[in-house]
Amino acid sequence: MKAIMNTKTRAAMLAALAATTASAASAQTAPATGSTPADSRNASDPVAAPAPQSAAPADEPQNQAADIVVTSLRNNDRLQNAPAAISVVTADTAKAAGVVSLADVSKVVPSLRFETGIRPGVPTIALRGIAAIQQGEAPVSILVDGVQVPFLSIANLDLLDITSVELLKGPQGALYGRGAIAGALVVNTRQPNNDLRVAGRFIAQEGEDYKGIVTLAAPLVKDVLFAKVTGSYQNRRGLLYNSTRKDYGDYVDSATVDGEILFTPAAGTRVQLSGMYTNGTVGSNYLELTTIPGLTDFSTSLKQNFKNYDQRRLVRVSLKLDQDTPIGTLTIVGQYARARDFVVTDIDYIQVAGRYNFNPELDEAKNIDARLTSKGSGPFQWMFGGMYQYRTAENDVNLRADPNATTPQITAITDQYDVSKAWGVYARASYEIVPSLTLIGAVRYDRDWKYDVLKNVANTGISAPFDAWQPSATIKWQAQKDLMFYATFGQGFRSGGFNAATVPFALVGAQRTYAKEISRNYEAGFKAQFLDKRITLNADAYRTDYDNAQFQRTIIGATSFRFITSIRKAHVDGIEAELTLRPVDDLTLGGSYSLSASRIDDFNGTSLYVGNPLPNAFHDNETAYVSYTPRFDDHYSGLLRIDMNRRGYISYNLSNLVNFQPVTTFNARLGVKNDKWSLSVFWNNIFDKRYPEFVFPDFMGALQGRLANQPSRFGVELNLEFGGK
Repeated sequence: MKAIMNTKTRAAMLAALAATTASAASAQTAPATGSTPADSRNASDPVAAPAPQSAAPADEPQNQAADIVVTSLRNNDRLQNAPAAISVVTADTAKAAGVVSLADVSKVVPSLRFETGIRPGVPTIALRGIAAIQQGEAPVSILVDGVQVPFLSIANLDLLDITSVELLKGPQGALYGRGAIAGALVVNTRQPNNDLRVAGRFIAQEGEDYKGIVTLAAPLVKDVLFAKVTGSYQNRRGLLYNSTRKDYGDYVDSATVDGEILFTPAAGTRVQLSGMYTNGTVGSNYLELTTIPGLTDFSTSLKQNFKNYDQRRLVRVSLKLDQDTPIGTLTIVGQYARARDFVVTDIDYIQVAGRYNFNPELDEAKNIDARLTSKGSGPFQWMFGGMYQYRTAENDVNLRADPNATTPQITAITDQYDVSKAWGVYARASYEIVPSLTLIGAVRYDRDWKYDVLKNVANTGISAPFDAWQPSATIKWQAQKDLMFYATFGQGFRSGGFNAATVPFALVGAQRTYAKEISRNYEAGFKAQFLDKRITLNADAYRTDYDNAQFQRTIIGATSFRFITSIRKAHVDGIEAELTLRPVDDLTLGGSYSLSASRIDDFNGTSLYVGNPLPNAFHDNETAYVSYTPRFDDHYSGLLRIDMNRRGYISYNLSNLVNFQPVTTFNARLGVKNDKWSLSVFWNNIFDKRYPEFVFPDFMGALQGRLANQPSRFGVELNLEFGGK
């Protein structure tokens, strides 16, 4: 049924690469005089700087948090000096661990759940116990090169030519505004400069899954004008078998082009024009219907008789100006984004022809952000700015009779249209009282006016504003050069909104208007390094209180509807820790632990659901890895990496009756590389552990809608890079 590579073939490929590695090792020679010391190899890629600069050489130190620069606090700082809980995936780590998407990032950092969801435009995101909601907003802000992604439809990004991905944890409303109720994901890409550079990343794995990413960067006018273009294409047959259609539900046929022009006409002036276009068709809503006990049974297969797909057209264009002035740096960012999806799905999810859903969706946003940031490195630093965004969303649900249906079917049309007009003002200041003690304060006010109407139903228009102040305060104590303590308070805000007017509110206990969500976070942590930075330990503890935490449900029946409801009071108590050990220069061991113990304190003023965990987020999450990169000679080195990820207990509904127990998965990678190329084989989900990536609780009465993860799979990856420094 599935053309899965057998174990003997996998073992043969591993043996072949191991032989290649051993061959390179046998040619080992003593380092030439003046060669790069072993402890200065494998540099963490630098975060993009305000002006063009050459990339760091590939043989500089890696795996040292002291060398990683982060920008997610809206300034450039060493990771170990940044007074916040931040996890970073560098470009080198992304290659070594097979990270090619934000979903992959969640497998190597603590606290984050980022999974594909029922389709790419509706990813499942959760951080520190709070989750995204379909037709709502994510609990994190996502930024690419300082430009905020305006809606979930384009949030499920491929990571193209990155230098790093930063996960900033805890409410960040004062920095990034509404939506950053649990944190921020910041993607930094490699900037073009005076070096001609050609790079490629090519991946083939089981499921006839082929992916290629190619980048060309070059100077157009030396020191003045630079350009970069990255193209990616993926074609996948799939691994999740549909026994009715005799094909696979998780197929992909999608291409993306990402481009950038960088203009630096004079010292202190930087203009960056960026654009992205995606065109593709991917499998959608490949759900199985199952009972609660059946959630753990993965011997079944997909049953839909109708071919499900999401035809996607995504566009994002931004223009960013950084201009030095006598009093500070002026930054202005403008953006236009558009996501057009044509989603077609079997709405009955069974073999018998019944109904299907033709669901066109259109999201558009225009926004501008302007801020002024202080210059210099004195004890007092400041920033203030403002933003405006106009956003529309159209969601047409058309329940139609399957052309092959032999019985009469109930059809329906819902044409929902939403408008959001949002603006905000913000300010941030820091003061170094003494060299070891710094106070940081920030505040932001956001107002989001929303309008909702069913175009096909008269007199259903409704509008309301949602607003909030979002303050934050931090104290940082640099006790020693490699030991820093911090304590912080921050508040986040997620806009309220409107459920469709056709939802039977009395029946499901929802309201036409759902309230804004507020989070308040209290946190303390430390960052430490020992033994010449061979040991790095970062840890924090926090409590986050939530007012009106938002939860979404979808119910399919004779009439189908989706709605968002609010949980009056809830909280999360958490602990996070990340440890990195580098006992010798070519061996790194790391691990992380995160606990997000959530609790519903008050659902609706009664005892209903009190004491249950918040849905759709892991209770805990653990990761561990071993990375061995032996140097064979002046040209070749090897790579052996093993990653472990443990997904903790998760509940999918308010009653805590639909849940899944912890699951531990392992990935492994073996390869060889030099300064121009690397070749590796990998084995993901080695022990074929199965679990739901997404669950619709109580989807059809007593039946749950389950989207399964991919089974064990084997593959090969080739990386090439020519030019650049």
